[in-house]
Amino acid sequence: MKQHTADGAMLGTGNWSLVPPGSDDFEVYGGAATVQRAREWAFKYQLLLYRGPAQACVHGLYRMDVCTFSACTSVGMDHTQIWVQHDGRTAFLLTHPYAEDIPDKLRVYAEMHGLSIRSNPFDGWYGHGTLPIRLTIPPDWPLWPIERDSVLLLHTQPVEWPESYE
Repeated sequence: MKQHTADGAMLGTGNWSLVPPGSDDFEVYGGAATVQRAREWAFKYQLLLYRGPAQACVHGLYRMDVCTFSACTSVGMDHTQIWVQHDGRTAFLLTHPYAEDIPDKLRVYAEMHGLSIRSNPFDGWYGHGTLPIRLTIPPDWPLWPIERDSVLLLHTQPVEWPESYE
């Protein structure tokens, strides 16, 4: 099923988008096999890839125009993206560092921003000896800017999902 990218620039809130796995715009770092694993994972969990300012650090969750914290590049993240649930109500940062355990610096980084942190084997689509680590906005928190903006964007530009993905 071909899916369209929801373009946030149409809302006047900057140059950002939510890219479904069935879109021609869907791309992650890695070769064709890595992209295919990411696509299958995103279809299975109905996740949209955030593309825009600060797309590889927590500042994208805040929907800031730029990353303002140089430590974002030194906390142990690698192959990092922001993912948004199909209804826009949940977002998380997923990183795949070459590590056996969650790095202490990354735990501190998550705590500084009030994010929960854990490693889920089912998030391990990147492979290549990396550890999937998810930094998630706690469910009892008020809406974060990315959730607010995503709900609005998906209300104005809904993304259709197949009943099943093979």
